[in-house]
Order: sequence, then C-alpha cells, then structure tokens
Amino acid sequence: MRYLVIGCLRESCPLSPAEYLTLAIREWETVLRWLVDGRALAYGRLGTGTGAAIVLDVGSEAEARRLAESLPLAPYAEMRVRAVEPLARDEPATGLRLDPRAAAS
Repeated sequence: MRYLVIGCLRESCPLSPAEYLTLAIREWETVLRWLVDGRALAYGRLGTGTGAAIVLDVGSEAEARRLAESLPLAPYAEMRVRAVEPLARDEPATGLRLDPRAAAS
C-alpha cells in the first residue's frame, strides 16, 4: 500500500545550521536507498522550504510510520502519514469530467 509522509521541522528546532545540514545529508542518503530498493516511490521538498514529502510503498501504515520515524530529522519534525490510492486510469486528477471543447475556446 502507498503512504504519503509529510514532515515539517518544528519551529522550536534547536539545531544549528551545521547540525541541520549534517542530518539532512544523512536523511537524503537514507531516502535515496529507499528509492533504489523500491520502498520509496517519490521524494521532494515542500514548496514552503521547511519540510519534505515521501511516497512510500510498504505493507502497512505501521511500517510507513516506522520508516518515517527512523529518518535523522524525525526527532525535530512534525510527521503526518496518510494512506493514498492511485487514481483509476479514466479518472481525471481533479475528479471532474472535463469537456475538451472548453479548453479550445
């Protein structure tokens, strides 16, 4: 099953910039291993610049939470884990049926 994990650093994060960078590099290395072995399907920084999102493909929510909590920056972050399902091939991402003629006008 797929899970979306969103982590955002807490405002009270006590890390210095150097400490943060050291942990961030370790976290990137960890997530890259997950991408290679198939546990992670996607990883990226949030538009706010204060967090990241990972799509995990694992057997349970408990496993997704365990992986999220094992990340080096996890002790300093608020983490959310949500189950996600892929859209059906014929279902638009918006959930609306769009009229292709409307886009041409």
